[in-house]
Amino acid sequence: MRHKALHAMLWPSQSSQSASMKQFLFLHGSWHGARCWHKIVPRIETAGHRALAIDLPGRGRSPAVPALVGLKRMVDTAQAALPAQGKVVLVVHSRNGIVASTLAEREPDRIERTVYIASMMLPSGRRVLDYVPDRDSMMPRNVSVNRFALSDWLDPEVYREALYADCSDDDVALCRGLLVREPVRPALTRLKLSAERYGRVSRAYIRLTQDRAVSLKLQDRLLAETAVDRVESLKASHSAYFSQPEQLTRTILKLADAG
Repeated sequence: MRHKALHAMLWPSQSSQSASMKQFLFLHGSWHGARCWHKIVPRIETAGHRALAIDLPGRGRSPAVPALVGLKRMVDTAQAALPAQGKVVLVVHSRNGIVASTLAEREPDRIERTVYIASMMLPSGRRVLDYVPDRDSMMPRNVSVNRFALSDWLDPEVYREALYADCSDDDVALCRGLLVREPVRPALTRLKLSAERYGRVSRAYIRLTQDRAVSLKLQDRLLAETAVDRVESLKASHSAYFSQPEQLTRTILKLADAG
């Protein structure tokens, strides 16, 4: 009953859902929360679909102590947000590609496709730490790790240059007040993905060619290590959901419709 009540609160009634209507679940990346999708979700809905962006543990309306947040807890939260009926197109940004991949392993029959946006799409047995440092990004010299609190933090002095290079002053100001410390335990966890489950879910990838956080070189390395059926590229910084919401929305919808 609790799950039914949760789904009713998160997702509108499906009574009028048409055959062409899709359901989208959006997962944010490091330091961010559901609000980073505030320009994308209404555009998806205006196109005739249903969309939900959630806060993973430790963000926004889901407060948590970073040291107590592991990958399992993050995936549990995403799993609980899946609609009771039908499949979703899962859209994920940046580091939390590991959440989307693990969710696809758990629930392959409830996910139609995963769309990774400049995201850590890792092979089985690998962990985010295996790809650090990304020497072509700004992260290595500007991210500090608190080993006691088990969290990491990007130096606020480089927010714009590293994450929001092509974003408006208003977007940068909003983020300065919303970013939080990122739990590090998930980045230390090796993924366990199988061809029988994870491999059944279609995957697509959106490259952000001006990204200074997840470098283009790293994005292409990830694409070389894990097969996808579609790749699109945007000339955008790491936060294309702020700087290019129309183009990003069109690209997401295009990939969601890909056979």
